[in-house]
Amino acid sequence: MAVKRIPEWYAGRTILVTGGTGFMGKVLLEKLLRACPKLERIYVVVKEKRGLQPQQRFEAMEKIPVYTVAHIYPNHPH
Repeated sequence: MAVKRIPEWYAGRTILVTGGTGFMGKVLLEKLLRACPKLERIYVVVKEKRGLQPQQRFEAMEKIPVYTVAHIYPNHPH
């Protein structure tokens, strides 16, 4: 039986990540985005914290340079 590599296994799949705004969650999300380009969709559960609504926390996370297209896909024609 052939063993699939991680990017091949995740190709076309949808996953749910809890704790995505925490330290390890951010690392996991960046790794999935960079290493699994054929991943269909990622859902991230974000809760209210320190007076910030989930949408505000997610928008702040999107501004982190590690999530830019240039960082994730260096050869992408941005």
